[in-house]
Amino acid sequence: MENNNFKIVISLFLFLGIFSLRAQQVSGIVYNKATQEPMEGVTVYFNNTTRGTITNSKGLFKIDLNEDIRTSLVVSFLGYKKIVQNNYIEDKVYKFYLEEEVSVLNEVFLSSKDKKSRKKDRSEDDKEAWSQKRKLNEFKKHFLGESKQAKSCEILNEDDIILEYDITIKKLSASSKTPIRILNKYLDYEITYDLQEFDIDYVKDTLVNSIRNTTSIVYKPGTVYYKGTSFYKDLNENSIEKNKKRRNLAYQGSVLHFMRAIYSDSLHEQGFKFFYKNEEVAPRYSLNVNDTEDSNSKEVCLFRPILVSDIFGSFSKIIPNEDIECFYVDSFGNHSPVKAITFFGSMGNQRIGDALPLDYKYEYKLKD
Repeated sequence: MENNNFKIVISLFLFLGIFSLRAQQVSGIVYNKATQEPMEGVTVYFNNTTRGTITNSKGLFKIDLNEDIRTSLVVSFLGYKKIVQNNYIEDKVYKFYLEEEVSVLNEVFLSSKDKKSRKKDRSEDDKEAWSQKRKLNEFKKHFLGESKQAKSCEILNEDDIILEYDITIKKLSASSKTPIRILNKYLDYEITYDLQEFDIDYVKDTLVNSIRNTTSIVYKPGTVYYKGTSFYKDLNENSIEKNKKRRNLAYQGSVLHFMRAIYSDSLHEQGFKFFYKNEEVAPRYSLNVNDTEDSNSKEVCLFRPILVSDIFGSFSKIIPNEDIECFYVDSFGNHSPVKAITFFGSMGNQRIGDALPLDYKYEYKLKD
């Protein structure tokens, strides 16, 4: 074993030496924790970017590092627990040990049933458990979105998604046996999304039928929350000009665009306008942006709910979480913690199908 490890170390230095003069890198070796053997084909990537690779036959990887990107480094392999490295140092050789996942998802899937309400005055939603098709349609609608680009998306491994609707608390939850693979045909990306949480909380509403003069109780989505890690790949690098136009359109007015404008102090120049009590106000009357010790991060504190319009005249309402005073945003538009603010309206309706990777570069203006 020691001789093998020695060979791996020598191989690593040869592997990295060719590239050492070209760019800063994050590099290392991935081992099977149980056998201590190197693992081939492990995916290693910077979360929510196009920057990633797979390990070679000796378990080695290297990724060129853009100095501005500070998202988590993710090490992922089917059947093993994912490793998320939040802090990393350029040109340091890392060793990661993947541990096999003991999964009970199949058992949960087979035994899980929608829970029915025992109340006599049940709504139409409560009268029978949701079908698998209905749950899947709800999941896709609120995970992928309903825009043109979202409707072009195809989930390649739908059978791996586990869905449960709890009628007693009106909540749809989702998990997945494997990372969800999504083809975004409109934006020309393949997205690998490792879903960690997904919940839709439904709220009661009254539906009035003026023609029949009747009312009925229905449940509509109140809040949608999901989180996970994602890796983007270009599907067709030959369609560069078409991709630029479509991706630029998706970018303008997006949460990513908004966050980058906050970081660069260019909200007005980027076409964003703030309103409070139906009157336009300067951004400083609603939020504070402060420098931090990290030159690539700024602290943002939102005082109150605000209404924001974008360059296309679409409106979004942004509401701060009362329990979280401030959040942080970097130059790539990555903001955390995500739960610090909630978006409604145009930005609130954006989902995975509308999203662009954090290392996406806006090429040119579409409107003045």
